[in-house]
Amino acid sequence: MGKHIAIIGAIKDEIAGIKNQMQITDTLRWPTGNAFVGEWQGVPIVLVRSGMGCDRARRALLEVADRFSLERVISIGYAGALDPALQVGELVVADKIVHCETLKSCALDEELISTMPEARRGTLLTVDEVAATPSEKKALREKYSAVAVDMETSALAEEAEARHLSFVSVRGITDTADQELIDCSHLVAEDGDVSKLKAGWHVLTHPGDLKGMIGLGKHAKLATANLTAFLKQYFKVRGK
Repeated sequence: MGKHIAIIGAIKDEIAGIKNQMQITDTLRWPTGNAFVGEWQGVPIVLVRSGMGCDRARRALLEVADRFSLERVISIGYAGALDPALQVGELVVADKIVHCETLKSCALDEELISTMPEARRGTLLTVDEVAATPSEKKALREKYSAVAVDMETSALAEEAEARHLSFVSVRGITDTADQELIDCSHLVAEDGDVSKLKAGWHVLTHPGDLKGMIGLGKHAKLATANLTAFLKQYFKVRGK
């Protein structure tokens, strides 16, 4: 069996663009996530839906790393902007990854980062709870000098480093630094799928959130499209 590239996102929508285009030959499942094995852009990949948060992300990488010989790990997904200059849909390639509690910074593959298509570079901060308000985002930016924030990347980077795997993270911005974000994390099941029942109940009980949820959905679709196009370009250049 040849080596695969693991592409890991937390929720269904983050990996949807790639999943819809890949040739799937096998599907793996575990309680908090799943993976689709096959080929995309002529490259063997394992496309993983890990579920949200560091613990689920770490478990997902363990699941696939124990079953496949991996060439590298690419973390993809959504992020909130901490830098006011970042706009919705823009992409950030992390050149440094920091966890808000441990402050650990993992060694990254600079050569791999240099082969990525053009995108904003900067520090990506991993947090354990959603950074929802402009004031929270400003405080995180000032404390950690980070440009964007997510909830999984540091765990993936640590596990990849422990296994001596090349690692890179690419994140699409879904909310700007000055945007109030509705926390929808409680609507996402353990395996990273959005519960339509929970979402419908949330709208019924919080009708004022409907406009924000629709807007966030549009932002997410733009980020997904840009992430998919970005990796398609990377794989095209990589194959030359």
